[in-house]
Amino acid sequence: MKRELTPENIQELKENQIFVFGSNMNGNHAGGAARLAVEKFGAIMGQAEGIQGQSYAIPTLDKDMQKVTEEELVVFLGNFGNYANEHPEKEFLLTAIGTGIAGFDASYMAYMVLRANLPDNVTLPKEFIKIKGYKGFNPDMTCRDFQYEEGKDYEETGDIMACSNGFHFCLHPLDVFGYYPPAIVGMNKFHEVEGTGDMDADTDDTKIACSKIHIGAELSIKSIVDAAVKFTFEKCKWKKGKSATGYRGAASATGYRGAASATGYQGAASATGYQGAASATGDQGAASATGYQGAASATGKDSIALAAGYGCKAKGAIGCWIVLAERREWDGDTYPIKEVKAFEVDGEKVKADTWYMLVNGQLKEA
Repeated sequence: MKRELTPENIQELKENQIFVFGSNMNGNHAGGAARLAVEKFGAIMGQAEGIQGQSYAIPTLDKDMQKVTEEELVVFLGNFGNYANEHPEKEFLLTAIGTGIAGFDASYMAYMVLRANLPDNVTLPKEFIKIKGYKGFNPDMTCRDFQYEEGKDYEETGDIMACSNGFHFCLHPLDVFGYYPPAIVGMNKFHEVEGTGDMDADTDDTKIACSKIHIGAELSIKSIVDAAVKFTFEKCKWKKGKSATGYRGAASATGYRGAASATGYQGAASATGYQGAASATGDQGAASATGYQGAASATGKDSIALAAGYGCKAKGAIGCWIVLAERREWDGDTYPIKEVKAFEVDGEKVKADTWYMLVNGQLKEA
């Protein structure tokens, strides 16, 4: 069913309405919607979560004013959903929580709200009724025998349910590789998309089903991996050092001969400096080396190593993928890309734990 939208620029409430805003674990409601909640709707300074006056607080920042983790956000949204379920006589006006001071991406927050399966007495802000993501296709732009075209819009009828009915896509860029491997004969295609209308989320990965979908621009393998790194960075709690060990953690090394290591599940490591090294050892991780003569290593299950800079090399464990770019000589501005290819580390054609480069379009041990 179509969910009601949260009014914009709320300045007053009806007797049965509750203003829902994003807060921090200090309960310091000093800016944005939180400040409005204090000034007009009874929010209490020092109270981080829950009902307060004619408002409800959902924490999106911790006590250090860092983004809450995905696990914490699931709990806070679950608590809110339970409260809304227990009070069907109330209408809860959800604002675009997490997208202001907290800095979460709007599509990510929309997905998290979708996953929470909030009751019908919760309205949604316009920012949360569409989700941008990624979709894989066969080489001929078909998916499950349905023909798609770039730039086109499509609509599905009936009850939308993940893995059952609707157009499907993924929020996390790397999740698309679970459905369409990055390199087969003919080369699968990947596009950025936007889903709207009725939507449903699968909790096994970030797969989303929607009733309306727009097919955007085609993306290269490098673009997908770069998007995965960005996706991970945006949800990080940053600390000193170049190592990321937590769930979907991220590490970045930008200096001369810097090293970045991601060991957690779906972690991302990026090395952009001269002779930098990036390593992804956790499951479904991504390591990206884009600097001059960089090195990328993927040893976790179903991980990807991208060597995109001039003279870069990559290696991986069995079952991982390595993506190699071959570049031309310096043209006065850059090293132009000559060719990009992806290879599965199968232990036969591509050996495990062996450094490779792309030379004259062919895989070559480095």
